Amino acid sequence: MKLGYKSAVVRTPDSDIFFILLHYAHSIPITIYLDTGSGKHRQVINISELAESKGAEYCTALLGLYVFTGEDVTSAFKCKGKVGPLKKLQKKPRYHDTFRKLGDKWLVDEEFIDELEAFTIMLKTMVGENEELSMRSKVDLSRLPPCRDNLVPHVDRVNYRIANYKRAHQAIFWRPNPYESRQGWEKTEEGVLEPVWSCGPILPPSLVDLLEKTAEEMEDVADEEAQEIEYEELLSDDE
Repeated sequence: MKLGYKSAVVRTPDSDIFFILLHYAHSIPITIYLDTGSGKHRQVINISELAESKGAEYCTALLGLYVFTGEDVTSAFKCKGKVGPLKKLQKKPRYHDTFRKLGDKWLVDEEFIDELEAFTIMLKTMVGENEELSMRSKVDLSRLPPCRDNLVPHVDRVNYRIANYKRAHQAIFWRPNPYESRQGWEKTEEGVLEPVWSCGPILPPSLVDLLEKTAEEMEDVADEEAQEIEYEELLSDDE
């Protein structure tokens, strides 16, 4: 810009760069092109033109959605990819503001978690609002939405990632350590960063109690059956 250039070409195969460029296109006074793909699939995209047609707020919301649905350091929702969530966002403009504001602060407000939880349930739902789920013997649990205790640390990691993206234009900026409270990671004794997968019990306490009780009952039945077999053998006339 200071050197008088009117355009810039970014050559990369990474899709995250596409969304980062969309977010920044409105604040960079030059035409930005993205050169991506290879061979007959290679293409050059005018990022500035695309961003102008979509609007600054929507482009920032797309960055939030992209990180939320999985990228380099955030996990993805199984069998959902990117197209499905994008279509949901297009049909539900009420969530644009939620995804747009991710990363504005280093801590996520409860109201945003509520909104993201509602979006996740909508994303993972398998039936209509007025239909009831029927019991089936083979249910793929990965198709169910995560519980809130699992979703919250995921949102924390997403927010931390986007907060860094939104400040990447600054040469120096303050940020909390990723292993601090509500940032989505924890540090092991060896100094390795690991994701916080849950901020509560993996299974609801009532379910844990039920499973333990069922296991104990099965053990009791097995013991009784063993005792019965021994009793029958004791009364047998066979030597």
